Amino acid sequence: MATIKVLDIGFGTGVLTKKLYDDGYEIYGIDFSRKMLEIAKDKMPSAKLHQYDFSKGLPKELENIQFDYIISTYAMHHLEDKDKIKFINKLKKQLFNDGEIIIGDIAFETRALLEQCKIKTGEWDDEEIYIVFDELKKIFPKEDISFTTISHCAGIIQLKNYPNLYL
Repeated sequence: MATIKVLDIGFGTGVLTKKLYDDGYEIYGIDFSRKMLEIAKDKMPSAKLHQYDFSKGLPKELENIQFDYIISTYAMHHLEDKDKIKFINKLKKQLFNDGEIIIGDIAFETRALLEQCKIKTGEWDDEEIYIVFDELKKIFPKEDISFTTISHCAGIIQLKNYPNLYL
């Protein structure tokens, strides 16, 4: 049985990825913080972790590798919407035919829900650009893309890769 390859974008200290590592998944990751990389490397010594700013794409070492899953938790909100789209399109090319991109982040199903949350919280970080699923879905209309709400201000976006589905 082939090992499942996972790329974690913005792995931080590796708390979530460590669970996959312990289950035998082949872990790759990028994070901009040297400190986070050191902590995660101690937890997952065989993981292939890179210090890199994903706003510039992927490091050269990862460009020709395909993955079963590409995951990201609480990192994508650092990208402008147009850069998120560009990055997701690049990531799709790194997936095996039946692979998935899974993004957990501050995210909303609609713009109205984002605005409602902004009003309710009374404070907002204008430097972070949160995902609005309805708007993202318009960019990827032919994709198998879904949104699951996990709290009043967070969600999981799953994008499945079926490249031959629309030929």
